[in-house]
Amino acid sequence: MAAYRVRVDDNVAMGGERLADGMHIAVRLRRDFTVTSARRLLAAARAAYLDLNPGATPRDAAQMVTSAADAIFTLLERDGLVGQGIDARLAAHTDDGLEAGGWRAQVTTDEASRLPPGPDCRDRGDVFALPADA
Repeated sequence: MAAYRVRVDDNVAMGGERLADGMHIAVRLRRDFTVTSARRLLAAARAAYLDLNPGATPRDAAQMVTSAADAIFTLLERDGLVGQGIDARLAAHTDDGLEAGGWRAQVTTDEASRLPPGPDCRDRGDVFALPADA
């Protein structure tokens, strides 16, 4: 693994590896949030579920969106950040020499090591390390 350097202007950690055919690239993103209103967040996520599933009823949404992870993933999918929408957009890069692989995301709660607001997360240790109980 190559040493990483950080471009402070856009907070992107990059390695110095040369691009090569057959190279595997993994991108890890972390974004922290604070819930300021669980009631409003759940309502917004249930509304997003209805947007994503036109035949669904409010009762269906209430049964399907019940947890923090449900709420976050439903909003991210509706906004095109995870799910079929982003998969289709990434597939457009096949002709550019980049084939999208699988993806995985995880929601954790009450992280001991929280990222501060804003883009500067340097000197925070391994911000991708999972909590011991995960």
